[in-house]
Amino acid sequence: MGLHTRHLPRVVDVAGATAVERDAPVPAEAERVAFLAHWSETDRQSRSTLQLVAELQRLGYRVVVSSTSPAEKPLDFGADDIRLDELTVLRRPNTGYDFGSWSVAMAAHEDLLGRPYVLVLNDSLVGPFAPLDAVIDDFEGTSADVWGMVESNQFISHLQSFFRGFRYGVLAEPVMRRFWRDLRVIPDKTALIEQYEFGFSDFLLRFGFSTSPFVHHSQVVGEGLNPTIHGWRALFDAGVPFVKRELIRQPELTADGHRIPAVIADRYGTDVAEWL
Repeated sequence: MGLHTRHLPRVVDVAGATAVERDAPVPAEAERVAFLAHWSETDRQSRSTLQLVAELQRLGYRVVVSSTSPAEKPLDFGADDIRLDELTVLRRPNTGYDFGSWSVAMAAHEDLLGRPYVLVLNDSLVGPFAPLDAVIDDFEGTSADVWGMVESNQFISHLQSFFRGFRYGVLAEPVMRRFWRDLRVIPDKTALIEQYEFGFSDFLLRFGFSTSPFVHHSQVVGEGLNPTIHGWRALFDAGVPFVKRELIRQPELTADGHRIPAVIADRYGTDVAEWL
């Protein structure tokens, strides 16, 4: 754990109000699990969230949603292509950001951490606008312990946290469990990212875990640039059918950001506004 965090409370210790809103027991023989950090303003879900859950289920993943939504009603995941009887939904206090959501979900479902294929992802992307077969095939075929959909070398080389996967039961290893269980409530988001996204890369290196990305930054952007901001179009070409939600809301973050809706309409035949 990094400097100046030991005095802060652990997320799991302030998550006493976490509730199981929907419980779908995962069979012992199920090999594929996805922990999804989630937030929505109301109980209704965006098309992006529903499509992501549906795609994961189609590819054999049992999805555990860990949500900090302030909605008073139960979250509505009803859709024709979602199997509600295979979906678990946890509701928790809004502390610790996505990392806290993952920490709480893992603590609540430690029996799932040793499964052969475990995805850890969030809902910060818009899409998927196309099937995820190629992405998941790359994850499931990796020889690395830890895989990421996109690697970035902005600040330091790291697997971006919005879509990562863990193989060979490494999430159940004691040192890995300690990392996730000991996550602290860090109020400042920038400090939290530095501690737990960039810091996770240092952790993996220190304890000898191997890593592999689906897309390396050098495939889509120049050195030091954020692939999901400045390489959004090249990520489509590389097989990543998502765009960062932040970029839809602030297209001025990159020179050609204003082109995103037109490119998505041309490439995927859909209106990105319908996915928000």
